[in-house]
Amino acid sequence: MKTLTMAMLAGALLCGAARADDNDALDQKVAADKQKLHDDRQKVQGDEKQEKADRSQLRSDREQLEKDRAAGNKDAVKADLAKLKDDRGKLRADEKTERGDRKELREDRKDLRADRKADRKEDRKDRQKKH
Repeated sequence: MKTLTMAMLAGALLCGAARADDNDALDQKVAADKQKLHDDRQKVQGDEKQEKADRSQLRSDREQLEKDRAAGNKDAVKADLAKLKDDRGKLRADEKTERGDRKELREDRKDLRADRKADRKEDRKDRQKKH
């Protein structure tokens, strides 16, 4: 029983060591892609929050515009229209940024898949050479 346990422990140790020393360029590229993907996800989440805040601002601008129209305050209506126009432009710019970030995220996922595939292929070749 002791021999069997030692054999299993040695086998596990060798398998772990074989993978642990495999720190080639493709493994580093995969790790870098994972980090970039994480950063892109954070950026997209930030863009979503910004867009939500912009939409809330537009909603409050429209409400203020309606209040000023009901009160008959023409100067305030002009100011509200200008602010609404600026906020719409900001929202459009933020939406465009978010679309670009989502596109970058998709491309990074694609790169990560390709790099992982290449890394697995190289690892298989290395294992075949060893045997």
